[in-house]
Amino acid sequence: MNEYSIINDFVIAHFDNDVLVNTITDVPTLDMDANKENIYPLVNIDLTSNDVQIDAVVLSYKITVVKIRDVYPNATDSKLRKDTNYQDNLNEAHTICAAFINRLKWIHNEGNIEIQELSTLTPLKNWRGGLDGFQFDVDLSTFNKG
Repeated sequence: MNEYSIINDFVIAHFDNDVLVNTITDVPTLDMDANKENIYPLVNIDLTSNDVQIDAVVLSYKITVVKIRDVYPNATDSKLRKDTNYQDNLNEAHTICAAFINRLKWIHNEGNIEIQELSTLTPLKNWRGGLDGFQFDVDLSTFNKG
């Protein structure tokens, strides 16, 4: 198996095995389908670049984790806007992102995949008309076996 497949298969398999994730897509971020018919939480894995170096192959991804915002029909006097599931969505999306990052940082994997660069998690609030979650960029590398 080549280095591209090793890294890409690892990323997909991780999210596929995460019990919180219902749907995985691998389209450009701007082409993500935001229809409510999709099953959420949704993880989109957008490969943004591939750098072949002398000693390593580095794949760069934009990872987006989103959930549909629900608005509850009952009015509330809560100052925290408890009339939506916004905080629940961010909590669940954060848990999905953190599990992926922590696995790469702390648990050895058979592909020897490591994080080269990691952005902060950017919150998405009512993104694309009704989705909440997080988005981050990550560069993953493995040895270039030539």
